[in-house]
Amino acid sequence: MKKLKFCFLILMFSLVGQKASAQLSAQKHIVYLHGKIIEDQGREAISEAFGKYELDSILAAFKAINAVVYCEIRNTNADPKRYAKRVSKQIDSLIAIGVRPKNITIVGASKGAIIASHISSFNTHLINYVFLAGNNAYQEQNNNWKFHGQVLSIFDASDDIAGKSYQYWKDKDNYTTTFEEIELNTGLGHGFLYKPLTEWMEPTKKWIAKQKL
Repeated sequence: MKKLKFCFLILMFSLVGQKASAQLSAQKHIVYLHGKIIEDQGREAISEAFGKYELDSILAAFKAINAVVYCEIRNTNADPKRYAKRVSKQIDSLIAIGVRPKNITIVGASKGAIIASHISSFNTHLINYVFLAGNNAYQEQNNNWKFHGQVLSIFDASDDIAGKSYQYWKDKDNYTTTFEEIELNTGLGHGFLYKPLTEWMEPTKKWIAKQKL
């Protein structure tokens, strides 16, 4: 396994376990799962079509709400289901030390949203999810997700990679307590998730805070 290029997720969860307190348990915890381009290029990834993936700015926007933020640069071609099981176990560990499920949110972007969808399908804790641009015909044809928790999906009408509504998943059997969706029209295509745009960041923050829009 190559050396991780950003914060080491397992280590951070371990440190939280060692320093568990009433304050940590009450804080908001955000796991950010990035897009595939960062697997391929690393933290400073730049797309010819969409520009720089502003990972640091996205994470800073989450930290600004006084949340504990976790992020890991995945290895190239990380298997979504296998990686999801790993993160799911870490979520279980957070809950085991007293963090309330409603204070945990997984924000997945693009491939990260696919990973988050796997987690929501097999982790039964009522945690929160934000799926950013993670659905298309291929996902519907090749997965049988049954989501748990509180789900917010956000997609952009101009996105020709993963700009499909999650209505297909809302209509299927699932175990969600809340399932909301927002359609954006930024004109940025799949690149809308490359920056902490107000259009998706503000509803995401509301979801993290209260699971309401």
